[in-house]
Amino acid sequence: MYIHHLLEASIPEAVTLQTVAEETQNDPILQELVHALETNVWTEDVRLYKPFKAELHVAEGVVMRGDRLIIPGKLQNQVLDCAHDGHPGMSSMKRRLRQKTWWPKMDDQCEKYVKKCNACTLVSSLGPPEPMLRTKMPEKAWTDVAVDFLGPLPTGHNLLVIVDYYSRFVEVVVMRKITAELTIEALFETFTRFGVPEVLRSDNGPQFISETFKSFCKEFGIVQQKTTPYWPQANGEVERMNSSILKRLRISQETNQDGWKWDLRNFLLMYNSTPHSTTGIAPSALMFGRVLRDKLPSVQQSSGQLAEGIQDKDWERKLKQADSTDKRRRVTPNELDVGDIVVAKRMTKDHKLSSNFDPEQFEIISRKGTDVQLRSLDTRKLYHRNVSHLKLITRTTDSAEGSQARENVITNPEEAAPSQEEPVQRPQRMSRAPGYLRDYVAVIETDIK
Repeated sequence: MYIHHLLEASIPEAVTLQTVAEETQNDPILQELVHALETNVWTEDVRLYKPFKAELHVAEGVVMRGDRLIIPGKLQNQVLDCAHDGHPGMSSMKRRLRQKTWWPKMDDQCEKYVKKCNACTLVSSLGPPEPMLRTKMPEKAWTDVAVDFLGPLPTGHNLLVIVDYYSRFVEVVVMRKITAELTIEALFETFTRFGVPEVLRSDNGPQFISETFKSFCKEFGIVQQKTTPYWPQANGEVERMNSSILKRLRISQETNQDGWKWDLRNFLLMYNSTPHSTTGIAPSALMFGRVLRDKLPSVQQSSGQLAEGIQDKDWERKLKQADSTDKRRRVTPNELDVGDIVVAKRMTKDHKLSSNFDPEQFEIISRKGTDVQLRSLDTRKLYHRNVSHLKLITRTTDSAEGSQARENVITNPEEAAPSQEEPVQRPQRMSRAPGYLRDYVAVIETDIK
């Protein structure tokens, strides 16, 4: 019974012509408008209607603009409810309203209504991406490294990929099992050759968020930086390397010459001895001060000046790449802020009819760049998400005062800003004398006898 009552309450009632006529008689603004149409005396209260006075008339107790009803302020919310019945999009709802009704600022109120519809928000598409953020190059090699797992492969193996953010030098450890303990063992074996880094970047895999791994980092003074969940772009260096490794492994799978492990080592030798596209220097040269010897003939070069100006060059190249990518992706800065109520992208869909966003609502409690910390309004649990995965439900400024202000906009159109539908005053053309009269002097006689 209670559910039935809620359903009935949520279904908008039809607005009849009789209801509009009755409310028109009780609406002081529309009565002032009727008086203005009769006397041609336009007060400040009806200034928004004056640009359309040639189209306005009164018929059967209602005010009309052409063949469209002007809706009294008290009925505007109900008319918006009826127009949104069936959940049309913003453009469709505007067309539906314009066909039969009109009032000042109707389009603006329509847009606000659709944006505040929770059901429409859940099935809406993701917003445009955020501008790319670039990471400054570290001061020296092997102080800031990124790690990630690639796999499992058809053989059951997983690859622990380690990338140095300074030199772009890559190490890969082949593993059968990827528990936290075995991951620590593989990393420590690598650290015994190159040293312990200061910063270790990783995703939120179970190996990297375990207490055992946290203790390992604490023991060796490693600052662990975890990327935003479901946002692998935040660990871009290692993700790009995973893509390159995967491509070579697919080639190995098709050719099947000497086995994928041999091909993987061959790829790493090639990559670490080839000038990087951003730095212009081979990763091994920045890592060890020399280029690894491979099958190509070479004369060993001095490494004294290799790293000079490399950080400025790296940063300049990154900024150019970011600018180019941002233009291609048509990025738009996201204005979500602390206190906003949002819904988050649904990461897994059960079926075709699953909405793009989960109905659970969250409050933004902190934001650092594109990383946002959320608190569930239902469970009070904390989550991390990228700002691109969120959709606004209620703005921070949507306080009681803000809600009242918006209500005043709907019920008191005379207090709103000038309508966007008002005719635009075009600039007057400057009058100039024709060129052939430039040698003549105009004389105006003011006292003709």
